[in-house]
Amino acid sequence: MAKQRSKKRIAGLIILIILIILATALVVINPFQYLKSLAPQQVVEKSTEQVSVPVRVLEVAQSNLQNTIRTNGSVIDPSSLDVYPEVTGTLRTLTVSVGQRVEKDQVIATIDPSRPGVVYKEVAVKAPASGTVLALPFVVGAGVSMQAPLVRIGMLENLEVVTDIAERHIGSVTIGTKADLTFKAYPNETFPAVVSRLSPVLNPASRTLEVGLVFEDEMRKIKSGMFPTITLYTEHLDSIIAIPRSALLYSGNQAYLYIVDETNTAQRVHVEVGLQVEDMIEIREGLNVGDLLVTEGQSLLTEGTLVRVLQ
Repeated sequence: MAKQRSKKRIAGLIILIILIILATALVVINPFQYLKSLAPQQVVEKSTEQVSVPVRVLEVAQSNLQNTIRTNGSVIDPSSLDVYPEVTGTLRTLTVSVGQRVEKDQVIATIDPSRPGVVYKEVAVKAPASGTVLALPFVVGAGVSMQAPLVRIGMLENLEVVTDIAERHIGSVTIGTKADLTFKAYPNETFPAVVSRLSPVLNPASRTLEVGLVFEDEMRKIKSGMFPTITLYTEHLDSIIAIPRSALLYSGNQAYLYIVDETNTAQRVHVEVGLQVEDMIEIREGLNVGDLLVTEGQSLLTEGTLVRVLQ
């Protein structure tokens, strides 16, 4: 009997060991699944509430657009005269200086036409008209010829500003186009100007057109040789719809934007664009006065998206 009870204990121990081994193997092979099976199951309910997208809007209103061309130029005297010597030789004297006033027939220089072995009398160079000396390209002792101007004399009565505009702007600038001039010498002043002439030919090298402007300067502050910054006022549109360029989106070549309706829902609108001036752009079709235009957050929207308008 004792031997039989001993066999039963051994069989029971073997079965217990086998069960322990099986339980350990189950935990080792898939521990997370085992722990998950022990954890209480939670029921997740899906929210049916739609999330709104925060945006900023702008009420569309009529406005004006003024296109401009900004460039640089120089002040010249269009009535200036270049004085050429009548002989070739050596410049012996210069009796004038830049900025000096001269009178007609006044002697402004003398030239010695002598050559080695041949001596000639010095020849006087006279001013052909009264005016102000603008340039003296030669110094005493330099060789001069009849092909190079010796002195430039300006009347300084009606100064002109000249500039060059790119070929793409030619169609928007005409005689009478208004402009403003600013100078570093007078940073707080603006001088009104108007286009007075257009060159009949285009510069083939730079593909630019020379433009001349006359300006108002009652105090005669502007001097020949100064360099102004020029603002030309070209196309002008009144009572149009213009919006920030950043509000516009594109799908291929099609421009579109988003407006917000009375239910705070985003509506996608296709539009036709027109003139662009800096960061503003004309909307010709697709947008109406009073519409609430989305100006920030539009890239997160689709048709029918619920929005929350930020103040």
